[in-house]
Amino acid sequence: MIQLGVNIDHIATVRQARYRGVVHSRADRPEPDPVRAAHEAELGGADGIT
Repeated sequence: MIQLGVNIDHIATVRQARYRGVVHSRADRPEPDPVRAAHEAELGGADGIT
């Protein structure tokens, strides 16, 4: 049974809205980062990540 589920899709949506039309280099990745958010959710004990 999942007790804590985290939806990181919302994080990607915020990033897309915030940086729409802006060109980035690989070293200059915009925040928020969905991959980091998933990692933080795992560290925080999330049972499910969507």
